[in-house]
Amino acid sequence: MFNSAPRASHEVLAVSEELPEKPLLDHVYDFLETLRRILIEFIAFLILLIFLPAPWMLPRSYYPLVFALMNATNHYMLDFNDNPFSGPFARLFGVNGSRVVLISHGWFDSLTAALLLSVVIAAGVLSPLIAYEVYRFVEPGLYSHEKRVVKRYTVFALSLFVAGLLYGYFVVMPIVFSVAVWLATLGGASLFFSIQEFYQNIMLGTLATGVFFMFPLVVLALHKIGVVTYETLRGNWRYVVFAVFAFLVMVTPDPTFFSDLVLGAPFVALYFLSMWLVKREERKEKKKS
Repeated sequence: MFNSAPRASHEVLAVSEELPEKPLLDHVYDFLETLRRILIEFIAFLILLIFLPAPWMLPRSYYPLVFALMNATNHYMLDFNDNPFSGPFARLFGVNGSRVVLISHGWFDSLTAALLLSVVIAAGVLSPLIAYEVYRFVEPGLYSHEKRVVKRYTVFALSLFVAGLLYGYFVVMPIVFSVAVWLATLGGASLFFSIQEFYQNIMLGTLATGVFFMFPLVVLALHKIGVVTYETLRGNWRYVVFAVFAFLVMVTPDPTFFSDLVLGAPFVALYFLSMWLVKREERKEKKKS
């Protein structure tokens, strides 16, 4: 009994010695260093994609890998007969036999398009490395139990983001392009589109879908700060789903409601996943209390 207080004070001193408080400027330097490493890794990967040859073309000819991937993307997005997701929509709209021609308005439009596709690929391939760099930055300020939680949610966020990227690339964008081709033919326009704008739409649509898939983590964070509860989510899910579909009807160009279903169905699934996560978190909080 007599020695417990001094021992506790020694333990506090030991912890404080192990985790000294760093000046704010040092944290800023560490943050900038983390950003510098991420930027270097990202740029190095882009350069590698631009100059790395497609292995199946060797040794007959040198063909950059990213341009080979561009040709595969062109075929997947615009050959509606073979695409399992956009094919049914293209047949419904009567554009399944349409031939889209991608044109270059400038000398380096194809190179710009290759860089845009490289950004999408880098976002998927390097996301674990980027997450690790961010974790390294915040890890010194975390306790052991906090580290386990952060690691678990980092893996969960990565899984959602990559799933969103894949869904955006393989499902959403082919359907969007089939609708765009249909609208172009309704106006009597020839199907000549800018290759730079084509890949800009792919990059923006794919990355936006990846970020959108992390919606459950946003809801969980709002629960942590006391903004939402499971009862709130359960009681208002009909209104939220209706509002989302109403918003999609206004912003998407497809008047047939098909693309709205493709975009809205994942949101409904993510919303119910958010409800399950919040309910699970509330159960844990009750057990602790």
